[in-house]
Amino acid sequence: MSDTAKNSFPSKLAFSSSIKNSAWHPDKKPEGYEWWYFDALSDDGSEAIVVMFLDNFILSPHYNLNSSARLPEHEALHITGNGISSANRFPAIIFTYYRDGKPVYRAINEFASNEFGVADKSLPGCQIGRNSFKYESAPYGNGYLLSIDTEYRKNKRIQANFEWLSIESDFRTDEIDHYQGAYSWNLVSPRSDVTGKINILNKGGDSIDKINFRGTGYHDHNCDNRWIPDSIQEWQRGRAHFPDSTVIFCRHKDTSEIEPTTKLILVRQDTFEETDATCEVQQTKRDFYGLKYPSRMQFTVGKKARLRIKQKEVIDSNFFHLRFLSEITLSLNDGKPRKGLGITEHLAPKRLKNRWLDWFVNMRIGRNGKGSFLP
Repeated sequence: MSDTAKNSFPSKLAFSSSIKNSAWHPDKKPEGYEWWYFDALSDDGSEAIVVMFLDNFILSPHYNLNSSARLPEHEALHITGNGISSANRFPAIIFTYYRDGKPVYRAINEFASNEFGVADKSLPGCQIGRNSFKYESAPYGNGYLLSIDTEYRKNKRIQANFEWLSIESDFRTDEIDHYQGAYSWNLVSPRSDVTGKINILNKGGDSIDKINFRGTGYHDHNCDNRWIPDSIQEWQRGRAHFPDSTVIFCRHKDTSEIEPTTKLILVRQDTFEETDATCEVQQTKRDFYGLKYPSRMQFTVGKKARLRIKQKEVIDSNFFHLRFLSEITLSLNDGKPRKGLGITEHLAPKRLKNRWLDWFVNMRIGRNGKGSFLP
């Protein structure tokens, strides 16, 4: 099965690479959302980090019940840790540290709406509880500082600090409209140098594990004004970093579209090449939760480029989303194949409409100063 992109990004997928555009957009509907995504692979490929800051947690039963697609606006929930609030948003942070293809430490914590804050609405950054990220300029470069201090299971805490130093970033800075029924995908910094430390504390506040991390990372910003199960049918995306380049792929299908948008993006030598691609799904599988996904794909841009993806190892999964450690091979017309590991994802949010799944999802979310019941 193959998909051929005939046009540049359609109106249902707005596209940019802009630091300025990644600042928070406050004027969204109750079902509107945005998140800031950071990931990194260690230099030897054995460790990975994923951090997400969300102003409205798209997987939360609270968010999904609050959507105007489910409830009339006057019936929208107004929940905070104390019960009632004038704001109906459900901010969250997700932190996961992987080792050898498995999640070692994972915290998915939802907060009251009044625990979300932005110090400067003109700059990227936010604070959710005691967790934050901010954009900073320094003599040695520009990038992001991430600070994590959050609840973990069994009365433990995760504390971590990272620096995402941008190596390749800010390629397309034109303003885009986030509120015209389109998903905004902002590849803010396709390649970053990442360093950081993780500290796990027990109930008494004593350190029980310390981890130093160094690797190559990626950062993007995502925003939409629509309820996600009604806007995205499925989305495969991912990236891999090679010594001389970074490659990013995308296969995005809006619920209103017949054919998906398929793209290949190559970043090298301070250039950003975005092209339509033909995508061939060569093999599909089902995961533990019954989610069908393409395990092998090939993206082709004429005779210029070919990207092969083998999503060999599921490192995170739920009923709506899968994350993989994948083998990725990029072939260009220079005759030198580039091979490496990359982080790839599959999103199929339709099941978020199923209320009977809420009980399971809730067991993996920490709230009100407590970690989640399930890991």
